[in-house]
Amino acid sequence: MAEDTKIGGLHMSRNHNRPPKDPRRRPHIPTLGTTCRQLRDHRGLSRAQACRSSGLSASYLFSIEECDQMPSSEVLDQIIAAYHLDPKQARHLRELRAPAENLEPTHVLRQRVTGNTRRMAHLHDLASRDVLAAYVDPVWNVLASNNLFRTALRGIDEIGSVPVWLFSTMAEDVVVDLPHEADHVVAICKAILGRYRASQQAADLLRRLGTNKQFQERWAASIRIAYGRDTSDPLRLRDPVSGVVTAYTLSVSDETNNVLLLTGLAKPHSLPEFS
Repeated sequence: MAEDTKIGGLHMSRNHNRPPKDPRRRPHIPTLGTTCRQLRDHRGLSRAQACRSSGLSASYLFSIEECDQMPSSEVLDQIIAAYHLDPKQARHLRELRAPAENLEPTHVLRQRVTGNTRRMAHLHDLASRDVLAAYVDPVWNVLASNNLFRTALRGIDEIGSVPVWLFSTMAEDVVVDLPHEADHVVAICKAILGRYRASQQAADLLRRLGTNKQFQERWAASIRIAYGRDTSDPLRLRDPVSGVVTAYTLSVSDETNNVLLLTGLAKPHSLPEFS
């Protein structure tokens, strides 16, 4: 018997008779094999159907999904075509075939930012122009931020991670379209956990979010992959005191050496939200 419930501001579904989830669908550090299997399952393809579409033998596809063999780039292209993957899903698979990217520890990256007077002055300059700004690492740990960023994302200093903050109770009174933002963050996490899968930051992110029920359900329900954010999709944040909702156009620029600059520019005509 299924029923709906609401946990931490997000609507969830619950089925008391549902068997334990397949471990491959639980949050994990992605591998090419497990991701190929998840994509095939979400497409509703049996292994035999996938083999007919891709031209691969059943034993070879099985060995790929079980991480016993790494396919060539040509074989991977056959899988991408057979599963009708979008460009971001295809990029994700290609990154999983490539070696994991190196990522220095967060404290090293943070020192690189806070010890750089030019970068810190730039944060303050952006605040003077009403721009939310933070330096983050590729796994979205906050390295340094301006006061506007900390005010808009209440509690981010204590949590230190944008994805973890989004799934915390701190975000409930602030993020206007929380289910939409949660889905987007999960799609981003899949990409970054794959690209930086050997890093301590990836392990820490999975440790902090992997047991979160909201995160688990969204991870299992979707095969979407995201890199960055479309500028036509603003982040809408509510001031919990005044009730004013502001829409921010987000952008991320690659500074250098695994340091990213995240900025949020308020869109004109942000209005109070009336209940």
